[in-house]
Amino acid sequence: MKETVYGMAIMLALLLMASNMSAAPATAQDDRVSFEISPHHVGISVPNAEESAAWYHKMLGFEVVTRMKPSEAMTVIHIKRGNCYIELFQIAGAKPLPDYRRDPSADLRVNGLAHFAYQVSDVPAAIKELKAKGAEIVMEPVDTPGVVFAFVRDNAGNCFELIQFKKQ
Repeated sequence: MKETVYGMAIMLALLLMASNMSAAPATAQDDRVSFEISPHHVGISVPNAEESAAWYHKMLGFEVVTRMKPSEAMTVIHIKRGNCYIELFQIAGAKPLPDYRRDPSADLRVNGLAHFAYQVSDVPAAIKELKAKGAEIVMEPVDTPGVVFAFVRDNAGNCFELIQFKKQ
């Protein structure tokens, strides 16, 4: 099992490195896009938005930007650190996170969004700090030729990755 997890993690790291390489320019007029885009936020469904906002503040330094209550059944909290935003939403009666989604290797075997990642300058140091704060480390740092990465589970069971790109 451990070899499978590390094998899949290495494969994921290689895919991430390849995705950071410059793409070839579009060759056909129909391939061109006339507008710019940039990442904005990741939305995470959680059982308790206030508890999750507190967890992300304690563990990763996120600050609350807005709190909204669009309906009696829904609470939304936007949190931010630097230019990284997360939208935490709590919906009454939502189903809990399935067990297979708590394992980053197993989750890769199901189509759809598998996880999100934060780039950090030193993954082992970040993991050490998170452990000291009580965070659950799902996968200890994996050191590959191009990247170091690890997986952490938030208070609602969602996995996220910390990744460090090595200078080539």
